[in-house]
Amino acid sequence: MLQSRILTNTTLLARVCLSRSPLASQRPAVAAYRALQWDQERGFKTNVLQVRRGNVVEINNVLAVVLKRESSVMGRGTSTIKLDLQDLLTGTKHTERYRSGDMVEVTELEEHKCQFLYKGEGQLHLMDPDTFEMYEVPESVLEEKQLQLLLPDMPVSLSMFQPDPDVPGKPISIKLPSQAVYEVVETHPSAQQANKGTIYKNADLQNGIKVQVPDFVNVGDKVIVDTETGKYIKRA
Repeated sequence: MLQSRILTNTTLLARVCLSRSPLASQRPAVAAYRALQWDQERGFKTNVLQVRRGNVVEINNVLAVVLKRESSVMGRGTSTIKLDLQDLLTGTKHTERYRSGDMVEVTELEEHKCQFLYKGEGQLHLMDPDTFEMYEVPESVLEEKQLQLLLPDMPVSLSMFQPDPDVPGKPISIKLPSQAVYEVVETHPSAQQANKGTIYKNADLQNGIKVQVPDFVNVGDKVIVDTETGKYIKRA
């Protein structure tokens, strides 16, 4: 079984690397071996419930990035997981469905600490503050709410897929810091009351995001927001 898996991975990685790198000029066996050697320690199997948007998975001998993940509960408490995928080589999109106990192989990605600069023409422009290398990443790698939460100069983590050390990596996903600070530009009175008696009101932040904040928060105050949920945490 191990030999079969190695042969499968060799074929897969040779296909990816030979089509995109200087390895195409080498003998296929050498190129495949180098690609496999580079990737052997980067893949791992995990329960499909642990797969998230932006992961790169190997399915049916194809490397694909997860664009969207949805789950639904079926009878007897079992779950069905739907993954919307995009082939890294061809760009083709397709959908796969799994049960909660199924395992999939996930490929680890290279993480780069970057700085968000600006948005333009459907692209996010990032810079590595250490090397000053510039990256362009499609806006589609982020959900709409997270796009709005981006601020100029915000530190972000850029995930790159690099099947071959001799070829520049391909940007796959962006992760915002878990929390970020925003200025309140407008508030709206609200009678909504939480269980512990705190009164909340609606507020508009500098980036256009609307959140609920405690009544004591005023225009001009800075607040800390959870970038995953888009919810208020506390006053900065």
